[in-house]
Amino acid sequence: MVKGAKVLIVGGGPAGLVIAIELGRRGVPCVVFDIGKEPPTFPKANSTTSRTMEHFRRLGLSKEIRTLGLPADHAPDISYHTHYADYELARRRWPTWNEIAAQPRPADPRWPTPEPMHRGQQIRVEAVLRRTAASYPAIELRFGWKVESVAETEDGVSCVARPVEGGESETFSAGYLVGSDAARSVVRQFMGVEYEGVGSEDREFLGGKMLATWLYMPKFYDVVRCDLSWQYWAMNPQRFGALIAIDGKGEFVLHTQLPKGVEGSLDFARAAVEITVGRKFEYEIRGIAEWMAGFMLVAQKYASKRMFLAGDAAHLFTPAAGLGYNTSVDDASNLGWKLAAVCQGWGGPKLLESYELERKPIAHRNTGFARGIADYFKTIPMTPLIEQAGPEGDEARRKFGVWLDEVGEKEFNAPGIHFGVYYAESNIVAHEPGPRPPDDPHWYVPHAQPGARAPHAWVADYEALFDRFGPDFTLLKLDRTADSSAFEASAKARGLPLKVVSVADEAVRKLYAANLVLIRPDQHIAWRGDSAPTDTAALLAKATGF
Repeated sequence: MVKGAKVLIVGGGPAGLVIAIELGRRGVPCVVFDIGKEPPTFPKANSTTSRTMEHFRRLGLSKEIRTLGLPADHAPDISYHTHYADYELARRRWPTWNEIAAQPRPADPRWPTPEPMHRGQQIRVEAVLRRTAASYPAIELRFGWKVESVAETEDGVSCVARPVEGGESETFSAGYLVGSDAARSVVRQFMGVEYEGVGSEDREFLGGKMLATWLYMPKFYDVVRCDLSWQYWAMNPQRFGALIAIDGKGEFVLHTQLPKGVEGSLDFARAAVEITVGRKFEYEIRGIAEWMAGFMLVAQKYASKRMFLAGDAAHLFTPAAGLGYNTSVDDASNLGWKLAAVCQGWGGPKLLESYELERKPIAHRNTGFARGIADYFKTIPMTPLIEQAGPEGDEARRKFGVWLDEVGEKEFNAPGIHFGVYYAESNIVAHEPGPRPPDDPHWYVPHAQPGARAPHAWVADYEALFDRFGPDFTLLKLDRTADSSAFEASAKARGLPLKVVSVADEAVRKLYAANLVLIRPDQHIAWRGDSAPTDTAALLAKATGF
């Protein structure tokens, strides 16, 4: 075991691993437990959002992750069909990575980010996170270990774990413990915390029991003659299906609804493939798995004195818009630096309190958005005419396509959900008087109000302002006459890691609307002003939880 472990992490999925990496890169000893000895192989979440890619860029992982998933020249479109081999009803077009990367300063007024979303499988991303975590001496990985119980005292935490393949149990102790151990979290059960919200509910699709079918079918591209897509929807009176391209070469996962009383089986999976495609052809089923859709659940609380919940242990989503995995990474990016700060002594007792104050409202916001998208399947204007040839069928398909395009716009064009996260209830942010920024899922106007994600700007070709931030706190100096000496002196006195970044760019100054801006390690704004406050030490104390 790593000497003097300060944090135990139960669950080695994306949330647990990102927390471990945040600790490990700062030299804070931690131990990660996960029942899976090897990375998962069955497909999970299918898209890494721009905000998650920004976190991976901050951790030095985005370039490698971009090489996984769809090829750089593969269109990441979303298309809607009656059957995949028949009529196309609507299409949401997105630029390929090659098209984006060809621009030294790519700009999209609705998606202001240096990291467009990436269509890549979670299982591939988890493998990268595992390798990265293993590279840090401060992180001990106990893969293939099951945590059987946890305990908490005033002074610390402990857990009992044993190898899944057999062997003696061991007891591990530390100062803090994170439960990122999925929906049936043993940590959440020990804390006596339940989910609140809406459990799984029936609807035409994404409600109740679902079947995921992992497929290898390169001949799909010969049978289906439409333009390439990342996600293909089948919408017909016999079966709905969402088919996701994993590698752009023949690997897919198909999600279909299981009728009431029907168990998932290979026979059902084969029938689902042939009904959604609309043709018989050769393919291989690599595996099937049942799962439940329709959730909008958030834990009653995120923390006790020394234990914390993150990822699916804290919230459970309907998988519309891919927000479950991505909200989990945002949780981890918030909690990881705070645990490190407290363990290293420059974070105070209120810093860990801020985790629930900041992240629980975002879980309610995001689970509500995802469920709202799934609710559109209750109102599908389906008619058998969409499968009929001729003018009457053409008109039915046109009308249905308009409805599908509207649904696609709501689900997939939601920059406000990803970039508009604002910590309105935070106790460590120097909030400004006046109205709060608007929170519109489908529109985002960059702003620098304290509590918000720092807005993106290009400062050179291929170099984002984010790239100049330090790993911990950053003080942006956006006017050459601004005096940062008080911040530097107060940070040194507190032992607070602070990087001062001077940027002589009037557009950036206008975007941030201040001469000095204090940025947290998770790229959220803690404070801004034209000059240092009268008591800089008090401001830094607040920002670090003292």
